[in-house]
Amino acid sequence: MHEAMRMNAAKIVLACSWLVACDLADPRTAPGRAEAVRTREAPTSEATADPSDPGDEPTGQPGVESEEEPEVTPTLAGTLASALDEEPLVRMFPLSAEPRLPQPPPGYGMLELPIHPPGGEELVVHAVAGYEVVAVYAEPNLESRTLGYLRLGTRLMVTEKQGTKGCAKGWHALPTGGFACASKGLVVDAKRPPYFPKPPQAAALDQPLPYRYAFVRKWNSPMWWRIPTADELARANKLRSQREAEREAPAGGAVAVAAPVPAPVEPASADAVPAGMVVATVDPATTPDPLRLPLNPENPWLEHGFFISLSDKVTQDDRSWWYTSRGGYVEAEAAYEYAAKDFSGVELGERAQFPFGYVMVESAKLFEIDEAGGLRSAGVLPRRTFVDLSEEFEVGGKTYMMTTAGQLLRKKDLRLAEPQPVPEGIEPWERWIDVSLAKQMLVAYEGSRPVYVTLVSTGRKGTKLESFETPTGRFRIRTKHVSTTMDGGTASDGNYSIQDVPWTMFFEGSYALHGAFWHDGFGRVRSHGCVNLGPTDARWLFGWSTPFLPEGWHGVHAHEGSPGTTVIVRP
Repeated sequence: MHEAMRMNAAKIVLACSWLVACDLADPRTAPGRAEAVRTREAPTSEATADPSDPGDEPTGQPGVESEEEPEVTPTLAGTLASALDEEPLVRMFPLSAEPRLPQPPPGYGMLELPIHPPGGEELVVHAVAGYEVVAVYAEPNLESRTLGYLRLGTRLMVTEKQGTKGCAKGWHALPTGGFACASKGLVVDAKRPPYFPKPPQAAALDQPLPYRYAFVRKWNSPMWWRIPTADELARANKLRSQREAEREAPAGGAVAVAAPVPAPVEPASADAVPAGMVVATVDPATTPDPLRLPLNPENPWLEHGFFISLSDKVTQDDRSWWYTSRGGYVEAEAAYEYAAKDFSGVELGERAQFPFGYVMVESAKLFEIDEAGGLRSAGVLPRRTFVDLSEEFEVGGKTYMMTTAGQLLRKKDLRLAEPQPVPEGIEPWERWIDVSLAKQMLVAYEGSRPVYVTLVSTGRKGTKLESFETPTGRFRIRTKHVSTTMDGGTASDGNYSIQDVPWTMFFEGSYALHGAFWHDGFGRVRSHGCVNLGPTDARWLFGWSTPFLPEGWHGVHAHEGSPGTTVIVRP
C-alpha cells in the first residue's frame, strides 16, 4: 500500500471512531440535516421505486451489481493499526470561529410596489374574488404592471374606491399592496361580506398538496357550471352517447347518429347569483355545445385520465357530485379520489458541504470496518435513500464512500451531487437553483452554500417531430402559482388535462418547476419538458424562491424590481 493511502486509511478509521464516540458530532449534522442511517436491518421506505413504472435509468447512471463483496484481507488491519500511532488527534474548532453566513438585504424577495400598501385603518370595505382569477395591478389603472392575482372565493378587506380609470365600478387597494378592479371580478360591499353562493375550499398552503384530486375514469364526462336539472342531464347523456360512438368507431368509419334537437336553456333564478357575481368565469351562452347546455366552456367534456381538483362532495336529488376547487361540478361516479404520490428531498444544515447524494440501485449494501480491519455487513439502504458522505477511498480495488456515521457504501451504487460554481452576477446571499439533467438532481443554493437537494424528473427525449427535452441554459422564475391547470395534446400521449398542478414556477415559456402528484418516477426522465418535483419538494422551493407570494394571493409575477430566482439547467 502506498504511503498516502496508508495515511488516508488511518484518518478514516480514526474519524470513524471519533464520530461514534461523539455521537455524530460532525458539524454538517446540524439541525435540519438528515442523519445517516445506522440500522443493520433493511429499512422500509415509501420512496422505493414504483413497480408499475419500469423506466430505465438515464445513460451513464449506476446499475445493480450482483457480485458478492470480498472481505478485506487481515493485512489491512495491521497497516491501519500501525498508522494510527503516527497521526495526531482530531482537532475541534469552536463554533465561534465559524464565519457568519452572508445575509440578504431587508426586503429581499418582496414585491417592489410603486404605491405603499394601505394602513389597517383604511381597510373598511368587504371584498371577495368573484372570478376564477382576479388580477392585481401595481397602480389603479389597466395600463400598469400586473403583479399577480387572487383566486375565486378569496375574502379580504380593501380600501374605499381609489378612482375609476379603466374600471367603471372603481379600483380598491389591497392590504398587501396593489389594486383590483370591481368591474373585473372583485365583488365589494361596504357594509357586510358579499354574498357568495358556494365558495370553493381555500388552498391548503401548509400541506404538500393544496387540494385533493380525482382521476377521471369515465370518457366524455361533462363538467357543469352548476348542478344540472334532470332534463339537462338527460340531454347531456344523449350527446355523450353520440360522442362515445364517434370515439369508439373504427378509424375512418362513419357513425349514424340522430341530430340533436336544440332546446331552450333553463335560466337560473334572478336571485340565485347577484348582479356582478360570476362563479367561475363561465357563461352558458358562450359554450360551443349545439344544445347550449350549461357546461364548463373551457373544457366541458372530460376524458379518461384527466385530473380534477376537489373542493367538496355534494348530494342533490339522490345524485352525488364532485364540486371542484374551480367552481365546477362533475358526477361523482365519473371520477374517483386519487391517492397522490410524493417524494421529499433533504433540507441541508447551515454548514452543509459536499459530498452527498442518493442511493440509486434497488438495494445498496452497507458495510462497517470490523476489529480485524475487514468489512462486515451493516444492512442495506433502499433506492433513493439520501446519504451524507465524508471521504472516498479504495479497498480491494473497489471505490467506497464513507457516510458521516462511519459506514461504507460502494460508490457505484450512488448518485452524487456535483458542487457548482456560483453563477456570474449572483450575490453571496442570493438564492439560485441548479438542475442537472444527467443526474436528474436539483440542488438549491444560497450563494455558494447548498441548502436543499432532491431528485427530479425532467423531459424525456420524445421523437424528432415531438421532443420533450427540457431546455438548458440560465433562466429566472417569471411567475409563481399555488396551482395552475396544465392541459394540451401530444401525438404520443394523446390529450391531457390536470387541474391545479401544485406549486408551479414558470422559468421559460411553458416550462416550469412544479409538483407532480401523479407519478413516483423521480430520479428518471419522464416529463413533457417541465422539471417535475415531489409535492413536498415543490412546496419548499415555492416558499423559498423569489418573488415571495403575498398573503392571500394565488399567484405572483416577477418583474425588474422584484426578480425571480435564477434557475440553471445544465446537461
